[in-house]
Amino acid sequence: MDSEAVEEKSLEAFKNLLLQPEKDRIRQIENRLNDPMIRAKETSLFLPEAISFSVLNSNRLSRVIQPVMDASLKESVRNNPKSIADAIFPALGPGIRKAISSTVMGMVQSLNQLLNHSFSFQGIKWRFEAFRTGKQFAEIVLLHTLVYKVEQIFLIHNESGIVLDHVTAKDVVIQDPDLVSGMLTAIQDFVKDSFDIRDDLETLRIGSDRSVWIEKGKHALIAAVIRGNPPVDLRIRFRELLEEIHIKSGMALEKFEGDASSFSIFREQLKDGLGFQNRKVKQKLSPLLICLILAVLSLAGIWGYHTFRSHQIWNAYLDRLKAEKGLIILSAQKEKGVYQVFGLRDPMVDDPEALLQPEEKSRIKIRGHWTPFYSLDPELILPRSRQILNPPPSITLDLSQGILLASGQASRDWIDIFQKTAPTIPGVKGYSDQGVLNMDREKLDAALKEISEIKLYFENNSTRFIKAQEDIFNKLLETVQNIQELQIKAKIQVQIMILGHTDSSGTESLNQRLSRDRAELVFNHLIVHGINPYFLTISGIGTKIPLKSETGAEERQYNRAVSFKVFYPLGEKG
Repeated sequence: MDSEAVEEKSLEAFKNLLLQPEKDRIRQIENRLNDPMIRAKETSLFLPEAISFSVLNSNRLSRVIQPVMDASLKESVRNNPKSIADAIFPALGPGIRKAISSTVMGMVQSLNQLLNHSFSFQGIKWRFEAFRTGKQFAEIVLLHTLVYKVEQIFLIHNESGIVLDHVTAKDVVIQDPDLVSGMLTAIQDFVKDSFDIRDDLETLRIGSDRSVWIEKGKHALIAAVIRGNPPVDLRIRFRELLEEIHIKSGMALEKFEGDASSFSIFREQLKDGLGFQNRKVKQKLSPLLICLILAVLSLAGIWGYHTFRSHQIWNAYLDRLKAEKGLIILSAQKEKGVYQVFGLRDPMVDDPEALLQPEEKSRIKIRGHWTPFYSLDPELILPRSRQILNPPPSITLDLSQGILLASGQASRDWIDIFQKTAPTIPGVKGYSDQGVLNMDREKLDAALKEISEIKLYFENNSTRFIKAQEDIFNKLLETVQNIQELQIKAKIQVQIMILGHTDSSGTESLNQRLSRDRAELVFNHLIVHGINPYFLTISGIGTKIPLKSETGAEERQYNRAVSFKVFYPLGEKG
């Protein structure tokens, strides 16, 4: 190498040394700009701070995002309304439960009174009164049986606790309204703080026969001091009155600053709430109520028997699961009326629910949660091996001390599958295929024996077949095709040598050429009919290896032939 080439090579190395770091940095920058995943990851690092800065400095981000959020919410409701319902359920649930609770309490109270008076003399009298007046029977019962008196009603501002108005019934000792309001506010705050609840106090019991009903609105509440047992409808009347006050004076309540004079317009409506009922009726236990009690007791007995029987079935089912091979129970429990069992299950084990009888399934609900695993129980290893290996009917599989034994006849392909797959089967320590006979090899050996017995005969000093050789050639072609296929299946390479023969007449050089011509003729015939040429070889042996010793014309004709010999190029014994 001359000096100029050395200098040029050194200069190139020096340039690479100086510029390679810059090239690497440029390549990194190109990767960052061209790879969307890297850009997305970098954007996610500063996106929260950018949103926070936008919210603090202007309201532009919310105006831009609002149409997108509206469209997304509509699309979400359209495609998956259940997820929206699950999200708002915590907010709607308490209100729904409160409304249902109030309705159920009223129904229970009305039902109790109806049952007490339906079949009594007084009840018949009240039914006639309901028919005469056109009112419902339940309404007449409530009218005649409930005893109560509304003594005082307070209209109180929520935020300040100031009494906006106050009315009292006759013959009632009046307390300082502001003092009462302050006490109610203090009690509600105490209950919320002590018991960590969000709902407002609705009823306050005072002594054995007096209570305070509280109905709270957005800006004001009504507190009614009631003696006795008032009807549920009374609470609805207070609620409707409170709603009317908010409708008419909602703005005044929202901007209230201490002047309560403007709320005196509701005094007459508050006085209308000072109702009372003081007629007492002797209560008797009705026959229908007795029947209802007996029915409830009967249902309780049936439920108790069902529970006991279900528990028996559950314990028996667990015992059967524990005795089943290939199942391991990790935990079992009852949740929301459903028996849950968690465990491990081998794929070879049938569905555990099949261990339940049909009548047992109708009594209890069982849900299994099974995680797949491979059991090392010998009774499961052998079926698992049969399932994975899928042996032919001629193969028998056995298991002895973890060793998988195969015996019988099978193809070379299945034998290869067995050798590769058997060691990977869970629980199999080893395998043996000494008892397996290669069916493909047996068929190949039979075909090789068959072709060695085939001979094609020729006319004297000619390469023309003698008559009646067509059937023999067809048999030859079928046998060669069969060998060609079987050697692939058996994975044994063989080669067929076509040997040309002559009789002893003529010179040796002529006989040698004639015998080869005869072998080439058969070779070409086989190639034309689709035989692979690499599968065949030819040899003209003249009179060197006669098929028969020549003692006459018949033996000479027998030697004017082509025979076939098979050998193994890789040295495998045929």
